Amino acid sequence: MAIVNQQLKSNTFTTALTVPAGKTYAITNILVCNTGTSGTADFDMHLVPQGEPTDNFDTRVINNLTLPAGETFTFDSEKIVLDEGDSVVFFADPTFNFIPVNATTMKNGKDYEIVTTGTTNYTLYGASASTPGVTFTMENAPAIGTGTVTLSEYTNLVVTVSYLEV
Repeated sequence: MAIVNQQLKSNTFTTALTVPAGKTYAITNILVCNTGTSGTADFDMHLVPQGEPTDNFDTRVINNLTLPAGETFTFDSEKIVLDEGDSVVFFADPTFNFIPVNATTMKNGKDYEIVTTGTTNYTLYGASASTPGVTFTMENAPAIGTGTVTLSEYTNLVVTVSYLEV
């Protein structure tokens, strides 16, 4: 069994899993966890066939599910088989305001907003400038320096998809 994890972006489609060429996956379980300590977050889930657009009328299988802080939704009663190019896609909101962390904790592929520059040269990691307020996608981890960042435009929802190759 394989597992993928993805933090959901806010007000945009986030692809949690796409089946690679020549493969077929059986989805055994999908978990969506609200990692927040207060408030709620909402999400839609789409099962998107290869080559089709993500569409609320044709691909949405969960519509605007509200998940309280600290709760986990489990989608495991239906077994789903996805073919090459098929995807599991989410749409979630609202944006969560994360606590600033040291730039040395940044991970490749995540979007960040610069809070303080400190001694960190953010241009080495994908930013257009090392200026507070600039958002960028992290490249070349690990970072060095004393600057601080927050995750940018993410929700407090994390999805885990477990699957078997068939």
